[in-house]
Amino acid sequence: MKVEESGRFSVNMPPERVVELIAKPEVVAKLIPGVGKIEKAGDEYIGEAQVKLGHLSGKMTARFRYEAVRSDGVVVVGRATGLQTTADFRIEVSVKPSGSGSDVYWKFAGEARGLAASLAPGIVKSALKKMAEDAAINLAQFLSQ
Repeated sequence: MKVEESGRFSVNMPPERVVELIAKPEVVAKLIPGVGKIEKAGDEYIGEAQVKLGHLSGKMTARFRYEAVRSDGVVVVGRATGLQTTADFRIEVSVKPSGSGSDVYWKFAGEARGLAASLAPGIVKSALKKMAEDAAINLAQFLSQ
């Protein structure tokens, strides 16, 4: 089951500063709903998230890495496992100058498989979409402070 979400928001911050902040995994981890601390493991980062999928709730472990960090954005790829489900994801954030600030464009693509994804695909799809949307809202709020 695949999920794709995207959006855009504006902030009063130069593009270089936006990229500088989103290139820090400890900042990004705070923005993702349910994620606690993260640790570096080689070229990857590992974190745990408390997840609720309908009546099912528990922890999922996410491993991710920065596939690209450019002056105009970042690309993060990873995999989350837990609750007898695996979800691969790709997050792209691009930043463009706009007036005295920046326009931030984000895209989330994820694909889930496993027990929860096969037994309750609608619930898992809704949960992934909500997590992507909430993370984008949290990012916009963080960058607007």
